Amino acid sequence: MEHMKHSWIALLVLGSLSALLTACSPKTPPPVDLPTGIQTMTGTLLPAEITTLRRGSHLLVDKAGQRLCFVESTTINLRSFEGKTVVIRGVLEPDTDATYLPILVTQDVTAVEQDMHALSLPAFGLTGSVPRSWLEATQKDSTVLLVEGTSTPLVTISRKKQTPLPATGAPFQISGHHATRAVTPGTQEETTSVERGDDLIVLTFSPPKDAANAELLRAQWGGFLTSLAFTDALSAQSSSALSEQSDGTPCGGTAGILCPAGQYCAITDMKENIGHCRAVK
Repeated sequence: MEHMKHSWIALLVLGSLSALLTACSPKTPPPVDLPTGIQTMTGTLLPAEITTLRRGSHLLVDKAGQRLCFVESTTINLRSFEGKTVVIRGVLEPDTDATYLPILVTQDVTAVEQDMHALSLPAFGLTGSVPRSWLEATQKDSTVLLVEGTSTPLVTISRKKQTPLPATGAPFQISGHHATRAVTPGTQEETTSVERGDDLIVLTFSPPKDAANAELLRAQWGGFLTSLAFTDALSAQSSSALSEQSDGTPCGGTAGILCPAGQYCAITDMKENIGHCRAVK
């Protein structure tokens, strides 16, 4: 009996101690005192994952990739600053969940001049701008862009002859030309196909696995696409090609006129299915 009495007392003491520790241990960390008034912060602006669990459409990170705060604005188009180094002025507010970073409600954003350089891709009739850390190399039938210090292509640019625009993918425009963007599940590889005359220019972004700055690279890829423009030289070349095409024998149409051996019918009027014969290259 005496042994059972001591055991019961021990259980009672342990139960009381457990309840006391539970009561003294908060479920969430105590709120952090945020600085008041207008704050000025500098970093790289990146798109944040959209979720209903917290606020903030973007992230501000430092040079080392450390997250500083979430960013949101109802008056400024933050998407135009993605991937850029910016100076942001605004007021810090706590998120609905204290475990998340605070929100910088933006009042003013200024882009800081970045270390960028112009990129010319004459083989594709394109120009653009990329970070200086992106290096250009040529492979068979394609041009690749690599991040300095790596050997795996980050971006691959190639041309597909006489290929229509893919029916799948999100509609997009590059320098006034129809394009589509599609993401491969799992690898998150993104393919952008741009319509250029009868051909397609295909740009493939292959994010590195387990890269600490993957978010930054994806934002820079988006900035690269936005900077792309077709050159006048290629436009003149395309006009010349169209002229050569118009000199060919008419084909197609309701009569289904075929081209001679060694030629194919390049359709110029999709509605009437009419085109001109061109030599197979």
